[in-house]
Amino acid sequence: MKLSLCLHNHQPVGNFDEIVEKAYADCYEPVLECFERHPGIRLAMHHSGCLLDWIEARHPDYLRRISALCAEGRLELLSGGYYEPVIPVFRRADIQSQVVSMNDRLEALAGSRPCGLWLTERVWEPSVPSILAGTGIEYVVVDDLHLRLAGVDPGSAGLPVLTEDSGHGIALLGSSREMRYAIPFAEVKDVLSILAGMDRDGIRHVFYGDDGEKFGVWPGTRLRCHERGWLDAFLSALEDASGWLSTVLPREAVESLPAVGPFYVPASSYPEMGEWALSPERQESAAAVRRAVTESPDADLFVRTGFWRNFLTRYAEANDLHKRVLHAEKAVRDSGSREALRHLWRSQCNCSYWHGVFGGIYLPHLRDAVWVELAEAERTARECLGSGHSLHRGDIDCDGSEEIVIGTDDISIEMRAGEGLSVSELTFLPRGGRAVTLGNVLTRRREAYHSLVGESAGGTGSDGTESIHGDMEALEDGLASSIAVDPYRRLSFREVLLPEPGGRDAWFGCRGGMAAVTPGASPELSTVGDGVSARLSYPIAPGFSVDKRLSVSLGSPAVFYESTLASDPGSPGCRIGCELCLNLLTGSEDDRVVCIGAAAPVRTGVCAEGRARRVVVEDVWRRVRVLIESESELDVWQMPLDSVNRSERGFERVHQGVAILFSSVVPPGGRAVTALRLRMEAIV
Repeated sequence: MKLSLCLHNHQPVGNFDEIVEKAYADCYEPVLECFERHPGIRLAMHHSGCLLDWIEARHPDYLRRISALCAEGRLELLSGGYYEPVIPVFRRADIQSQVVSMNDRLEALAGSRPCGLWLTERVWEPSVPSILAGTGIEYVVVDDLHLRLAGVDPGSAGLPVLTEDSGHGIALLGSSREMRYAIPFAEVKDVLSILAGMDRDGIRHVFYGDDGEKFGVWPGTRLRCHERGWLDAFLSALEDASGWLSTVLPREAVESLPAVGPFYVPASSYPEMGEWALSPERQESAAAVRRAVTESPDADLFVRTGFWRNFLTRYAEANDLHKRVLHAEKAVRDSGSREALRHLWRSQCNCSYWHGVFGGIYLPHLRDAVWVELAEAERTARECLGSGHSLHRGDIDCDGSEEIVIGTDDISIEMRAGEGLSVSELTFLPRGGRAVTLGNVLTRRREAYHSLVGESAGGTGSDGTESIHGDMEALEDGLASSIAVDPYRRLSFREVLLPEPGGRDAWFGCRGGMAAVTPGASPELSTVGDGVSARLSYPIAPGFSVDKRLSVSLGSPAVFYESTLASDPGSPGCRIGCELCLNLLTGSEDDRVVCIGAAAPVRTGVCAEGRARRVVVEDVWRRVRVLIESESELDVWQMPLDSVNRSERGFERVHQGVAILFSSVVPPGGRAVTALRLRMEAIV
């Protein structure tokens, strides 16, 4: 029997250097060293371009060792989208260019062009063969579930499976789920027993492809795989089994084994991904159905869940980013700038677009990184085109309402007509400095796993050896009571109507508040002086209407806001506020602070309140200061937006941003005018 092993190594764009360094020390380097000690083993690897670039800059000897193993014929390198995008969801020109760029990089390393591709998060759609046409890719790694969904007989699952789209053919290698769940969590003898059973069943080839991080990065695996020697023992056992088992490179399996097909795979990924893409309610329903049919070996075939694009529905922030990347591509291509194109490709790195057992979109530094790359792509394109500033309006994110995107030398901003001209993107573009994104705050939602969060911390289980798909524990006490669900999407320059009395408790408690929502609205645009102004009038609640103007300076990093709330005679008193939500990446550091009026600065991670005409927000780490000034003294309330979410370590609290509300009380049947000026500046 033949066995093909393939490890996928990836670190996302924007990950902290110390985290990648630890992954290298705990996983990538010791795995390579262990492999070098076992000359009887042949292996395939895929490294994302993000990780390759990092390794080249810090540990170039690792790449020299990889090249040597390729020259010996022991190692095969798999291609992919250079910056690990989800293959089917971006424009074909981008994906094809990324794959060809990765092919070029790997040819320089290995001495030959790759013919296999690691499919990002195994997200398959029937268009993949057409997308990859002309790139030189001959086979793609999927899961055995993909093949079973296509109707492939389980006995043929280890063979290359042929498929096509519009006449463009490609082979599929399906990774064995049984092996993925056994390695490295089962004892070595048990893994060999599974392989021996497959051999007795007449299976000619077994393909195993999974995350390399399972061998040192996942909780407990560094201890198990390296300190306790599991990986050495496993590779030795494979060498000892050479009488009936041998390892082959995946490309050799594709070339030598008889292929079956054609078969047609529906849109799918691995089972957990499909569940994570569902709404919390449907996740709970799917779990109940799965429990009822758990004894069936075909449960995954008939308990169909969601597919990856559902994340763009679940998380509006992911949809905003995805559609802005698609929207930016034309200007980037027109600019002819290779630098702009690289920034655009980096903004497509998948990790910030979804959430499962890893933090993903819930990690502010990863969201920030891809938004910065997008801002730099657009800025570089504008500079190359000599356009000065850009203005686009239309339903950019395909949600049925209009967006207005303005880019200048100093600022990038996106207004959302369907949210009452609220602002979802606010990016400072300092002259000669890197973009600083302030608007990518994640709204807190209910997640299906929230019911599993306990009040007491149970530790991380870092000495355990179970899969991260098992039970998780809270990483701090009191976490369950910290779960908050926002009553509306947290955007900037959003009107919030609160009851009075009781508005303060409602806002701080995230229990109420009426936010502006105006689906299908079309604002009036005009040019006033050196700025662009958008105006919109709409009802915010029965008996209450708002007339609003939001203006963006074309010559400085400034935004001007003015709104008038009018209430019908007989309407009750209320509190009207303008809410700003800013992402400063953390709420626990002394270099990220808010100063309300003359009060002492406080961290963004605490609640505060006062009355003032001026508020200053400082992010010393990213060297930006935000000054917000009002024409009149207003009540100012500050609240951290902390989520409780899941990561591979357990349930944890993550700071998503800070909300600052500028508000005043409106008497029954009265009106109120609120005017603010926001200005950003570099901290020298």
